[in-house]
Amino acid sequence: HNMGLFSAALVAKFCPEAISPSMEAVKDDKKGYTLIHEGGFPSNACGRWYNEGNVETLDDCAQKARDRGYMSFSITEPSIYYGGKRHCYAEAIEVTMDLWKKWVKEKADIPCPNGVWLNNPNYDVYALEPAA
Repeated sequence: HNMGLFSAALVAKFCPEAISPSMEAVKDDKKGYTLIHEGGFPSNACGRWYNEGNVETLDDCAQKARDRGYMSFSITEPSIYYGGKRHCYAEAIEVTMDLWKKWVKEKADIPCPNGVWLNNPNYDVYALEPAA
């Protein structure tokens, strides 16, 4: 009669895309980036962008943004349009440690600082963890 175990099994069975916010926060801290917007990218007022071209992984795109000194990136899923790779933009969205901590915990309805999100179902936007 373990209600916690039963509840977890029930959620896993009937809600396979359900996530644990605390588990996601741990993963985000380990990766050094966190998802802040799905289905679009920032307007120019939110942050200037740089086309980084095609990459293999999220980590590759994150590194390109870091190397450019930008604090976020937008990326697609792998696509035949990009030779089976992902398309990456470095995004100059300002990310402070306070924002990072908030975004890791509260993922719903994150605003685009000083701008708006432009709808594009192919791109998702991630913020990089600022240096401590």
